[in-house]
Amino acid sequence: MTARMSCSMTVDSVRDRSKTVTRRHVDTWKNLHAGDRLILIEKGMGLAKGEKQVVLAEVEVVSVRIETLGDLDQGECDREGFAHMTPVEFARFWADGHGYGKRVHVDVLRNVECRRIEWVYLPEFVVTEHPVDRSVGR
Repeated sequence: MTARMSCSMTVDSVRDRSKTVTRRHVDTWKNLHAGDRLILIEKGMGLAKGEKQVVLAEVEVVSVRIETLGDLDQGECDREGFAHMTPVEFARFWADGHGYGKRVHVDVLRNVECRRIEWVYLPEFVVTEHPVDRSVGR
């Protein structure tokens, strides 16, 4: 079963296929490996009753590794779908969204670990209705 990953903050970058990297909390997606496929969705939680997940794309993972936010450069911000942010701005944004708070000193921020996931888009994909596999992202 193909796991689903929410890309709610970068929907446009997924739709135009410019987003090829995501960073997730280091404690998540531990069972994801190069060669695995993911279905990228608009959002997976907080759906209203009767609302369905909107599929954006199917991708194949090419790389999964642990790195620090200090490894970010402008190219990585671009690949993340946040070309308008500097690496420090993106690191702060990411850390705030993952429970580290807004006031983390930049020296501490550089050492925060994350799981970097890189993918390629599959040229054509067929999505069928099937249960959501939540085991990969946990």
